[in-house]
Amino acid sequence: MFKSFDGLKLSVSEFEGRYITATRDIDIGESILKCKSYFAVTCEDFKKNSCYNCIKLIKSPPSPQQPPRCMGCQEVWYCSEQCKLENQAKHQHYECMFFKKIKTPKLIQGSNFDADAYSEIRIIVGLLSRYYQDILLNNKFITKKEEVNIEGEKEIETEEEQQFIKDTLNGVLDLVENDINEQTNKAAKEFIDSIIDYIINLLNFTIGGGTTSSTSSSSRSNIDMNNIEQQEYYIKELTKQIRPLVQKVRCNQFGIWTKNDKCIGMAVSPSSSYFNHSCIPNCESVRDGSDMTFKSLYPIKKGEQISISYLALDKSTKRRREYLKYGYYFHCQCPRCNSSDSDQNGELEDSLDNWISKFYCHQRKCTGLYYSKVKLSQHSLNNNINTHEIHLSCSTCNDLLIVDSSFFNNKPNF
Repeated sequence: MFKSFDGLKLSVSEFEGRYITATRDIDIGESILKCKSYFAVTCEDFKKNSCYNCIKLIKSPPSPQQPPRCMGCQEVWYCSEQCKLENQAKHQHYECMFFKKIKTPKLIQGSNFDADAYSEIRIIVGLLSRYYQDILLNNKFITKKEEVNIEGEKEIETEEEQQFIKDTLNGVLDLVENDINEQTNKAAKEFIDSIIDYIINLLNFTIGGGTTSSTSSSSRSNIDMNNIEQQEYYIKELTKQIRPLVQKVRCNQFGIWTKNDKCIGMAVSPSSSYFNHSCIPNCESVRDGSDMTFKSLYPIKKGEQISISYLALDKSTKRRREYLKYGYYFHCQCPRCNSSDSDQNGELEDSLDNWISKFYCHQRKCTGLYYSKVKLSQHSLNNNINTHEIHLSCSTCNDLLIVDSSFFNNKPNF
């Protein structure tokens, strides 16, 4: 599975679920894994100035000869004709049809969803459109890059592109989900219920020919019954997937951030979801639109679990645990959080805080971590070979930090 890196092993336990461990020692700055998101959407607030294909900010408006948006749904924008062409094969099927009616007046009447809610609806509806075409209609998407460019020439994957893991719909459906109910999170459960009702009505408007879930059957008496039965079957099967998808996406999605810490998109990448959380992570995700590369922050020993952080780390243990409980539905028991429970003197907690805080970006309000873009072997660090000036970059804003080899010394045991 992990063809882009030979030092990983996928493991499973009852307590931790699926997680990744190192099968050999890993040096600083190694590219542990490279993933292309299976599905990504631009956020509602940024959809007009972000490209729906590459999920990057549109630097300048396209010329009048290059329409910047899908004229079918008028809900997605592109940075270039090339990006529009690459995205058309998937978007112009059922996703475009669903997006076109995502804000139908009858749907939005009575709803009080904000931009974040509509972003969540967009990603769920997009995944449902793929399920509809790929599974229900058995009209498989082409997963291998076989598009043509704007000159009509076939695109060939570069060696770098071949290093990325290509996720699949089955990978999304196989993601672990958290059961969000009245006992675990009553407010979240009620909100999810409202989203599900909204999406069911959207499916009825599109597949069902303009009816809502409350429309009487008598109003459809003149429609061909075979067609109605088929439509109702599709809607029923899609409806079964909504709650599981919402619960999977909520705890497995990745935000796509700009250099100034703006979240412009959301992505689902099953292979990258195998990384468990830690408040003292040894790995950091570096985003490039909908692509992700996971880089080691400091040396990782063979057999150690490889972890990332799901949140900004410069918070107290209480606030971190509250955030993770509310957003990801688990009580964090990483070494850093547990140290506050077991160490009455606070010495271990302080040493762990001091260690990971060295990697915090120095720029105000930036939540990124400093990492090395190039591999730094333990041998070179021990012998101080060409390590008198090590350049580290922020994973979010690209801020530069210059350190020496002593920066990586005195790592606490945990």
